[in-house]
Amino acid sequence: MNLEINNKVAIVTGASRGMGLACAKTLARAGVKVLMIARNNIELRDAAHMIAETGGIVEVLSGDVKDTLLPQSAVSICEDLWGGVDILINNAGGPPMGTFLDHDGIQWESAIQTNLLSVVRFCQAVVPGMKKRKWGRIISISSSLAKEPTPSMVLSASSRAGLSAFNKSIAIELAQSNITSNVICPGGVLTERLVSLINDRVEREGGTYDELLKKSEDAIPAKRFADPQEISDIVVFLASERASYITGVSLSVDGGLTRAFT
Repeated sequence: MNLEINNKVAIVTGASRGMGLACAKTLARAGVKVLMIARNNIELRDAAHMIAETGGIVEVLSGDVKDTLLPQSAVSICEDLWGGVDILINNAGGPPMGTFLDHDGIQWESAIQTNLLSVVRFCQAVVPGMKKRKWGRIISISSSLAKEPTPSMVLSASSRAGLSAFNKSIAIELAQSNITSNVICPGGVLTERLVSLINDRVEREGGTYDELLKKSEDAIPAKRFADPQEISDIVVFLASERASYITGVSLSVDGGLTRAFT
C-alpha cells in the first residue's frame, strides 16, 4: 500500500524506546523525516543511530514533554531542517499505579502535565503550519484506561480521558483544514513500562512476575500482549493519506480487552 507520506516531516515524543521508538522506525521506513524527542539523551541518540543506519532520516532533541518551551523548539528545528511539521505523534510514559488517595498534588500535576497538557502545547505549536499547508496528522498514544478506568490506575485514566475529549474537540475544529486528529488506546503492550507495572503489582499483591504476567494475559481475549510494532503500524496508517477521512476517533487496540463497543 502506498501511504503517500514519503518526505513528510514528523515529530515523535517518547521516541527512545517502546511504542515511540517503534513509531519512529516505521515512519522512517515509509520515507518520513523524523525528529525524535526523549528525556534520556544517550538512549535517544542510540535509537536514532540505529534508524539512520537503515537509511532513515532522523534528528534528535533531548527534553521532557512537561517543558513548556519544548514544543516550539521542536517545531523550529523541523522548520530549519525540513521546512515544517506534517505529522505529530504524541507519546509519553504513564504515571505510577495507585488509587486517588495514594497520590499527592504533585503527582496529579505531573500526570496532567505529561499526558494531557503536553499534547495541548505540541498541538498548538504544530497546527499553524499544518493549516498553512492544508495537511496534517495528529496521533496521540493513550491507553484503554481512558475508556475503562480502574481504581489502581486513576492518574492514567483521568489524564488520558481528558486527552480523548481534547482530541474530539480539535478534530472537529481542524477537519476543514485537512488536518486529522486521532487517539490510539492500547491495552497491554510489551514494553519496559509494562514490565515495571507488573513488578509494581508483585510488590503490592505478592506472587511472582510470571504468575501475574500469565494472569494479565489470560484476561485478554487474544491471550497475549501487543508488540510495539503492532501499535506503530496503526499509528503510521492514521498518519498516511489513506486515512484522510478518519478523525476524532479514540481507537481501542487491545486484543479485545475493552468491553465497551465505543
